[in-house]
Amino acid sequence: MTLVISSRWALLVVIALAFVATGYGQHDDLVVGVGPAAATENTVGSEEEAVPIKKMLTVERIFGDPSLTGSAPRSIRWLPDSKGLTFLATRGEGDEETTHLVVAEVPSGNERTLCVIDTITVPGDLARDDDDDQFNIGSYRWAEAGDLMLFTFRGDVFTFDRRTGNVVRRTQTDSDEDNVTFSPDARRIAYTRDNDLWVLDLDTNEEIQLTTTGSDTLQNGVLDWVYMEELFTRGNVRAFWWSHDSQSIAYLEFDVSPVPEFPIVDFLPRHNTVEMQRYPKTGDPNSIVRVGVVSAGGGQTTWMNVDTSDDSYIARVYWFGDDKHLAVEKLNRRQDEIRFLIMDTTTGDLDEGFVETSDTWVEATYMRHFYETKDQFVYNSNRDGFSHLYLYKNDGSLIRQLTTGDWTVSSLNSVDEKKGLVYFTGLEASILERHLYRVPDKGGKIEQLTKRPGTHYVTFSPDSKYYYDWFSSTKAPRVITVYNASGKQLFVLDECDTSELDSYELPSSEFFTFTSGDGFDFYASMIKPPDFDPAKKYPVIVYTYAYPHGQIVRNRGDRTLGLWHKMMATRGYIIFQMDNRGAYGRGAKWEGYSLKTLGQLELDDQVAGAEYLKSLPYVDGSRIGIWGWSGGGSMTALAMLKRPGVFKAGAAVAPVTDIGFYDTVYMERYMKHPDDNEDGYYEGSPANFADGLEGAFLLVHGTSDDNVHMQNSIHLVRELILAGKQFELMLYPGGRHGIGGDTERAHLFTMMTRFFEENL
Repeated sequence: MTLVISSRWALLVVIALAFVATGYGQHDDLVVGVGPAAATENTVGSEEEAVPIKKMLTVERIFGDPSLTGSAPRSIRWLPDSKGLTFLATRGEGDEETTHLVVAEVPSGNERTLCVIDTITVPGDLARDDDDDQFNIGSYRWAEAGDLMLFTFRGDVFTFDRRTGNVVRRTQTDSDEDNVTFSPDARRIAYTRDNDLWVLDLDTNEEIQLTTTGSDTLQNGVLDWVYMEELFTRGNVRAFWWSHDSQSIAYLEFDVSPVPEFPIVDFLPRHNTVEMQRYPKTGDPNSIVRVGVVSAGGGQTTWMNVDTSDDSYIARVYWFGDDKHLAVEKLNRRQDEIRFLIMDTTTGDLDEGFVETSDTWVEATYMRHFYETKDQFVYNSNRDGFSHLYLYKNDGSLIRQLTTGDWTVSSLNSVDEKKGLVYFTGLEASILERHLYRVPDKGGKIEQLTKRPGTHYVTFSPDSKYYYDWFSSTKAPRVITVYNASGKQLFVLDECDTSELDSYELPSSEFFTFTSGDGFDFYASMIKPPDFDPAKKYPVIVYTYAYPHGQIVRNRGDRTLGLWHKMMATRGYIIFQMDNRGAYGRGAKWEGYSLKTLGQLELDDQVAGAEYLKSLPYVDGSRIGIWGWSGGGSMTALAMLKRPGVFKAGAAVAPVTDIGFYDTVYMERYMKHPDDNEDGYYEGSPANFADGLEGAFLLVHGTSDDNVHMQNSIHLVRELILAGKQFELMLYPGGRHGIGGDTERAHLFTMMTRFFEENL
């Protein structure tokens, strides 16, 4: 009798035999999927021709401990005298593991420990609730002068003296001290407590309360949520600034009472708790904001005569070098006009320096530097179509444009006032990279200081003589190097140990451009399976962000997301990314395509990307999936619902499903007020097209997301049910916009791995 075995059963028999022969039955890490099987031996072949076999990466290892890219120095800070860098480092293992505050001396690179954090003894009760008394230092900052370092622990303020090694507890209160900041002369510190502004004299330990009106609805020196998220530095709610002479503090007062409250529910306790968030959705009233200046010694606040009753925003506040004037940038609600105002801090009177306008929107950036030694400042503007630097007199009159060309300045890094040199990061060499440049403030040719292809994030020493460069690329996960200001390497502070990464089968990214049918050129990247055969047909996973100001096609190192993409490539998928119209780096016209049409032209471009993929002989056009997070989740939902049939499967994480549900500052910047753009708001909202869903759809959200509220996914769920559509839903209890830690991320990406393997 002849036994006939199908190809499918033959494959299963081979796998089963390999499973027994290699001892896989003793382990739980066997991963079966598309692509090469996991290796269990280090070599194959005879001893003379032994060849290492690469391992297969897994989700568990990507999010496991220790990190695949190693432990980088934490909280790197320049010393105030610029003679060294400090950072937190873990030394030892197991029970012997300790945290050290280390200084790397400049220019030698010699390292020494300033203190072992775990051995510090501090008077007073450190425990709160169920916490133990283990002392640690997280984020910290050095004073601009002297030897003191400032940090908080469980809501109280501490200082550390690097000369003596002494730690001093500065506060011990029931309420938290937040936003703690040294005065420039290091003799005082300022902080907020219960929405009021306080100052502590470090010599006398005398505490002075500068404001007394703080409440649940009135915030002194504390940003409201939407200012923090969209206008200032995300995660930092400090809204006060010391004068250079340490005698005064400028601050913002927020009356948040007009802003509607949104409930964020914690579903885990037996009796649910509710966090009420002041969150202005499109069309809602914003906070009423005032700018004040108060003496650091106490007294009455002098209010600046800048009126925000016209629904405008206070986008930036800076001290001029004379300590007598403030620069205040007032942004109108449509965000197409910003006024540069010069405020007299004694009287509150103002002079208007200049006005920036745009047919789309103006950008409020941090690319500003106000000289202490000269009556001039550096300012960033998109007025000529690209982000560039300009030099102004303090009266608001233009001196000269410092940079020019069809490329983007992305950050202002430092200004050496003595030498007259302006250091900045830009995209002049490549839109895919970030490099450091300098230009004389008297005008002249720009000089590129970083040469290695990739992404350079640079932080200068206080005296502008040195900088450290946190570099990464597709070939190097992380290298932290210290240079002098002319770009001469001094020493390597840290470099990622890639030995474990090198043991895995990880393909590389390819960068290229393609042209859509309607004539637009797009930057894109592709990761192909390591055993890629152009004669075969492969499924594709498209990763997208798509919303304005994003840029995902970059030459930079892989983090967990990039590693997951490469893992999926080893399982037989092509990973594709593209930057559609509206993406960062190609100038105001390119970004301005999003004006009042958010989600529409971007969707056209993503569909054009899918059509390009289908034109490739090695792509299976019937098996293209798409996924994204936040704005990318919104684009994924739009693609699956509004353009059915283009993508076979889509996974949307934390998507905005009705763009009217998002905040005023972000959404009205691009879409303007909903009363003036009803059609645009409708067309850009995925929930309005629920009845168009075809293919497999996975919807994911954190229940405590305070950025894109879970309301968005609940709203879409209802519309999909009413339309009779089947889909998958995953909620992460307590998850914020980033979902959670490694445990939750591992669960999420395991689920997405399964989702695409089942549906593509």
